[in-house]
Amino acid sequence: MRVTLALGLLLVAAAAARPAPEDVAEAALRATVRVHNGTTSGTGWFVAVPGPDGEPVHVLVTAHHVFDAFKTPDCSIVYRAPAKGGTFVRKEEKVPIRDGDKQLWTKHPELDVAALRVEVPKGVDLAPFPFDRVADESWAKRKKVRAGQDVFVACFPVRLEANPAGWPLLRKGSIATHPLTPAAGAKTMLVDYAHFEGDSGAPLVAYPDGEPLVVGLVYALVRHTNTSTSPFEERKSHFPLDLAVAVQSPFVRDVIDKAAKK
Repeated sequence: MRVTLALGLLLVAAAAARPAPEDVAEAALRATVRVHNGTTSGTGWFVAVPGPDGEPVHVLVTAHHVFDAFKTPDCSIVYRAPAKGGTFVRKEEKVPIRDGDKQLWTKHPELDVAALRVEVPKGVDLAPFPFDRVADESWAKRKKVRAGQDVFVACFPVRLEANPAGWPLLRKGSIATHPLTPAAGAKTMLVDYAHFEGDSGAPLVAYPDGEPLVVGLVYALVRHTNTSTSPFEERKSHFPLDLAVAVQSPFVRDVIDKAAKK
């Protein structure tokens, strides 16, 4: 009886130690920022990579086409800073992304992923994902990342911010692709959530062990195109399928690692 009771208490304690989904959701929000140049906008998120001196290197991650669309030498990152009474205020900082014609970010050779080392300003409310919480392929091999799994998506659809402080919106979806391994044959996957312009670069955050785990980066939507013809015209109609396309996290992880060492 005592053994059973002790085991039950251990299980309750273990369950209590795991963050609830709302804590995972908050972690996704606090790592995510809006990136823009006044004309074009996308979603980015931060990762803390251990540096050679023990200090973390902060890497901003987004879709390559987001940085590429900024035809300016720099872009703005929308941070949030704590204010009185538990509120937050907007704090925008410019970061260089080009040196003349040279791109300063690191990109994947074939996938829509980019990463850039950034000096994070002091006093902002930012909690980057630890590098070891960006999933490598072993997670999918152990079925810890799989089809049907719920994910949070912190993002800025059509440049929409949750409030004047610049917090992202939180969306929910699920992984729609099977199988996810071997990753070399499934570099991208589909996610069951309605993706909009401005979401590109957003992290997909799962919680298979109760902790936030980045499993992908969204960069595009899926739509069906219908063509109707008559003797006088041809008309095309596009219908969104409420599906997003995402790069699997092992390939995102590789870009982050290269950017941190750059």
